Amino acid sequence: MRINVHAGHNADGRTACGAIGFIRESTEARRVKDAVAWMLRQQGHTVYDCTVDDAAGVSANLREIVAKCNARDVDLDISVHFNSGVGDLAGNGKTTGTEVYVYSPSSEARPHAEKVCQAIAGLGFRNRGVKYSKGLYVLKNTKAPAML
Repeated sequence: MRINVHAGHNADGRTACGAIGFIRESTEARRVKDAVAWMLRQQGHTVYDCTVDDAAGVSANLREIVAKCNARDVDLDISVHFNSGVGDLAGNGKTTGTEVYVYSPSSEARPHAEKVCQAIAGLGFRNRGVKYSKGLYVLKNTKAPAML
């Protein structure tokens, strides 16, 4: 497969760098993105990094990421993010865990998203499952099936 992978948001310390709290989303998403890209390459896939580090703001970051993704003919786009937590160390059991968004139930990215949720849940995180959104910019605007 040919796969685009990117860490969402600008690099840490810049505008639009994502959630900051228990972790720094931008920093951790880049670590995960690099590990995912390495593992996919080890499996024989062609992987392109479409991360944008210093766009002028949130909208510009999204546009630049999608432009990089759409510049290549790929089979899948993967966007790495961490959602904000619930604000307490113990968690409330409702909003913590792992989830992956795809555009719709018929998205070709859905089977990959299900596998990601299961794998992360296997590490001890609550499996919140695959979610659907037609409003998320990356899911709506990439040419290839995408998961976030």
